[in-house]
Amino acid sequence: GWNMRKVFRQAVQRDGEVIELPKLKRTLRQRRIVLLIDVSGSMKDQTDSYLRFAHALAQAGQRIEIFTLGTRLTRITRAMKVRNRAQALNLVSGIVADWVGGTRLGDALQAFLDIPRFAGFTRGAAVLTLSDGLERGDHATLVDAVEKLSRLSWKLIWLTPLAGDAGYQPETAAMQAISPFLDSIENGSSVTALCERVLSLRQEAA
Repeated sequence: GWNMRKVFRQAVQRDGEVIELPKLKRTLRQRRIVLLIDVSGSMKDQTDSYLRFAHALAQAGQRIEIFTLGTRLTRITRAMKVRNRAQALNLVSGIVADWVGGTRLGDALQAFLDIPRFAGFTRGAAVLTLSDGLERGDHATLVDAVEKLSRLSWKLIWLTPLAGDAGYQPETAAMQAISPFLDSIENGSSVTALCERVLSLRQEAA
């Protein structure tokens, strides 16, 4: 089983920072995880903790792909594989050009799908999108991209910081439109919640 207590204790002791995800390596060799992180302006309060979580995940397993989404798409997997977290995050800060910008998730996801190698990463993978879904672009573009991702992936999970409230329901037109193509919309309000979700993938794959 997963040592969730250890994960939570580490997260609390290090103010939400997760240094390692215990017992994750065996699982991550079996099933690729694709992490899509929204870095637009409305997500700025979460971006730092999301990136620290992504770095811990990248250190825990080989089959991890990490991208940022905002007004453009950026692959940050290689930078996140650098063991020293400060160095990794510094590299990422230099690669990503659309920090705290607008939200054009549909365009960014379409760009992702238009690159066969990237689209191939999602085949049979757990695709986790960390975003509040406050899309400023064309909803039809976003819906089309999410529908394609749902057909390619093993699971397509949307983790939003807004779902920290137990009574959360998708309110934006964009989130309502893509909901039918998502396996679930879940709590992405804390590093602890993200850890719990990733660690629970093993039970679902069994």
